[in-house]
Amino acid sequence: MPIELTDIERLAQILERSGVDAIEIEESGQSLKLVMDTGARMAASPMLAAAAGPAADHSVIAKADVAGHFLAAHPWRDKPFVAPGQRIEAGAIVGLVKIGLLYAPVIAPAAGTVDAVIAETGAMVGYGTPIARIRPLGKISPIS
Repeated sequence: MPIELTDIERLAQILERSGVDAIEIEESGQSLKLVMDTGARMAASPMLAAAAGPAADHSVIAKADVAGHFLAAHPWRDKPFVAPGQRIEAGAIVGLVKIGLLYAPVIAPAAGTVDAVIAETGAMVGYGTPIARIRPLGKISPIS
């Protein structure tokens, strides 16, 4: 029986509530490893702590959907997917998470301007780890 995305999300929520950093599940023909980004790790990293920003900040965060190693650029290219100050559309790739031989894209949840790429290239990221902070495009009021 395949593991569904909703099951992974539920497991991630349980791990977060219980303070468990990682879990690995193996069944015949499939395995799942979840690595969580805990608040203690975020506080210990000045880059991640700065990424949290002020409470009134309306930024959106592109987050990792899987656990693996973060890559800011495709391995065959030198240029990163995004850079601070760059305008992007919703659905744009902001980075990759390498899982063995596979690369999973990290997708921008909204259009806007990239404020910061939070994760460091090569860093181990878990499900829900903040990857990039995006300042959404403001709504323009029509002229009457």
